[in-house]
Amino acid sequence: MPLYMDIHNLDEGTTPEDVAKAHAKDIETERKYGVEYTKYWVNETGRKVFCLAHAPSAQAAEQVHREAHGMLPEKIIEVEPDIAEVFLGGTETNPAGAVILPGGNANDRDPGIRTILFTDIVNSTTLTQLLGDEAALVVLNVHDTIVRDALSALGGREVKHTGDGIMASFVSAASAVRCAVAIRR
Repeated sequence: MPLYMDIHNLDEGTTPEDVAKAHAKDIETERKYGVEYTKYWVNETGRKVFCLAHAPSAQAAEQVHREAHGMLPEKIIEVEPDIAEVFLGGTETNPAGAVILPGGNANDRDPGIRTILFTDIVNSTTLTQLLGDEAALVVLNVHDTIVRDALSALGGREVKHTGDGIMASFVSAASAVRCAVAIRR
């Protein structure tokens, strides 16, 4: 069954507790439409909520919200399960279903926004031609070690190894910048 993420704009005054109650109502209603809401992210600063649901269609997912509480999403997009998990992570939820920050308590809600960092060994093909395969591989391994150590230290999540670079995801933009600075040094 397809996986959908819906995006809600929160009205002024809507609290995380209001969102938790709405999610509970979704859970009560979802079976009627063949939908399963699995978790959600609350971004209080950006006044957004992101819900993740397996559903037969985007319309079925929206109908659950319509009937359960009337808080309709601004947008619903189909997402690839593996991609959503790699970028967002967030397998740990509080009892209400809100994704929490890794190692956080039930009130440390993950905001659901990510900053993406790319590294790249510039002119890696030319480097390989100049140094030879073995020496170029040593350079690549040094790069990968430096990047992965920085990701680990600063809360980054490796999304993909591109051959001569790494794509990573961060919950915090500031941590992504600190990571880039650490890698550069």
